[in-house]
Amino acid sequence: MADQPEEMPQEAAKDALTQDRVIAAALIDDIVEWRIPPGSWIREREIAKRFGVSHAPVREAFRQVANIGLVEVVPWRGARVAVIDKLATIEILELWKSLFGVVCRLASQRMTDGEAEQLVARVKEFTAVAHATRNTFEHLAVSNRIGSYIAHCARAPQSKILLDRVAIVAKWQHRVISQKFLEDLPVAPALKSAEIYEQLCAAIQARQAEKADKLARSLIGNLQDYFQEALAAYLDGQAAPPPHRKVPRRK
Repeated sequence: MADQPEEMPQEAAKDALTQDRVIAAALIDDIVEWRIPPGSWIREREIAKRFGVSHAPVREAFRQVANIGLVEVVPWRGARVAVIDKLATIEILELWKSLFGVVCRLASQRMTDGEAEQLVARVKEFTAVAHATRNTFEHLAVSNRIGSYIAHCARAPQSKILLDRVAIVAKWQHRVISQKFLEDLPVAPALKSAEIYEQLCAAIQARQAEKADKLARSLIGNLQDYFQEALAAYLDGQAAPPPHRKVPRRK
């Protein structure tokens, strides 16, 4: 009689689960930071070799990244990183705006006084960073931590999961904004965001749900205003034909 396959030990099952999550997290980080550029192919065997694993956890990792919206999995070919698309970026910003509004409304009703004090400290950190640098990625990193904290204090786990996913895609799209674009703006957008954040923090502390919702949407709207111009510049650059190179004549 042939040997029956043994049930996977609990530790082995845990390791397999850990592998796909580790791989997914690494791929998400590489994609968001554009180390793997938009439109690139990610090959299953190359990722398996990179992490020293079988193909099974790589496929599961691809599925997790696809669920966020950063890649499209194509059978027998691997995963292709999404491209920056005008309509898709607008959709993500609108979703982000709506979700953050809901989360801030709930936070104003459910956040404790102690948590509200912590929020004040976090917003002060954002204001300091906004004044210290024009690096939009530093601003976004601090802002995302504040948004995640508010979502945690809102005690709405499903909203937090959705908000975190949308924020990841928004951060990936944010790479279209060049540092030169920001430096050419008359006023750093983060300074206006800092003002809105302070008003939002005060509304949450005062338990003003409607106002908190409105200010949360205004905060993402501020990002949306300058992002649209940066996106147009990026897409124009992508559409431009490559410069013609002169081929030297044979002697």
